[in-house]
Amino acid sequence: MPPLNWKVAPVRETDVGGLCKGDREGDFEIKLSASYTYTPPKEEGDRLYAENRKLQSELDALKQLPADVAKVRQGWLDKMSVANRASNQAAKEGNKELARQKDAEAEDYSRKGREVRDKYLAGIQQQADQIAAKQKALEYGGASVNVTFTVNERYPHAVDAKSGAEFTIGKAQTPKEPGLKAHNVRVVIESTSAKREQIRAAIDKGKVERIVQ
Repeated sequence: MPPLNWKVAPVRETDVGGLCKGDREGDFEIKLSASYTYTPPKEEGDRLYAENRKLQSELDALKQLPADVAKVRQGWLDKMSVANRASNQAAKEGNKELARQKDAEAEDYSRKGREVRDKYLAGIQQQADQIAAKQKALEYGGASVNVTFTVNERYPHAVDAKSGAEFTIGKAQTPKEPGLKAHNVRVVIESTSAKREQIRAAIDKGKVERIVQ
């Protein structure tokens, strides 16, 4: 049974009907997976949602240009608008050279306006990242964890320590000819959520150990 507020959906990955086929009788690998989904109860979900909204407001306010910075940027944008109008007028009068010149000026003013904005945003990027990290850690929308049990795994895949945890019960290496025996079971728990530790703690290692002969 999954922990409280978790749901589990088994995923069948291996057809075990062909264990005795091939050159070596019993040369087999069995892989079973399950997806666990956490849904916070209403009270917790409402609290997390409110915290997320508060953090989002802080982030929006942080990204708002201060009055002095906005004034400088607007000055360049105003010059861009003047140059664009002059370009349009020159084009109507058939003065292509002047129109191209004013287009170039407008683009230069636009670039300078972007630079003012980008410089400010770069200066507050670290603060913005910290707020975004807090939002992600809230997980107000729930979390998901994938668990894979592999018996006699032939080619273990590497697990990213940032998003996964693992343990092996039995011998680390699977014999080339395992016969009809489970020599080891490798359990991989993968999720970017810190809640994966709840699922790891809930796994009954005693039951897994009984699989290994």
